[in-house]
Amino acid sequence: MKKILIVLVLISLSPLLPARGDKFFASVGAAALVPGDKAFKNFYGNVLFSPEIKVGCNLYRNFYFWLGGSFVSATGTLPDLGDEIKATQTFLSLGGGWETRRGRRWQGELFAALLLAGFREKGMGDTASKLAPGFEAGTGLRYYLKKKIFMGVAVSYAGAWTTARTEAGETDIILGGLRLSGRVGFRF
Repeated sequence: MKKILIVLVLISLSPLLPARGDKFFASVGAAALVPGDKAFKNFYGNVLFSPEIKVGCNLYRNFYFWLGGSFVSATGTLPDLGDEIKATQTFLSLGGGWETRRGRRWQGELFAALLLAGFREKGMGDTASKLAPGFEAGTGLRYYLKKKIFMGVAVSYAGAWTTARTEAGETDIILGGLRLSGRVGFRF
């Protein structure tokens, strides 16, 4: 599954390779994720750490295309049984955005994306996993330290809605939630 996603990413970025100048950007960072699902939040914690990566290409004037990936891992303990349960949520985003005029130290941005979210939960000798489509929308602010190096902060909501099977039957779950992120990046 991971190999298929990597191949799709490379194929989607291949038309952009002939571009020159400061059209491309890449950044790495971390986010504080407040889970959108109350049961997940109550069991694994109110705020979780999420590393992230984002790459993109300016298409026309202030509009850009971007691809991002992030994940969050958490561990919880069942109160009655004392068994440890591990959960992972993984996010792959493909979207577009708009940024304020380039060439200034401060730059604002608005962005939105289609989201493919997956979760995996391991515990008590069983593994449950699921993929679900969703969306991400947010806004951010970049500060250019030098002409091609920037720091940024963003607030966004990334969510995918699906159902999961439990002992009590089918239950609705929300993958993702509110994200407050910081990152460092460069243009090339």
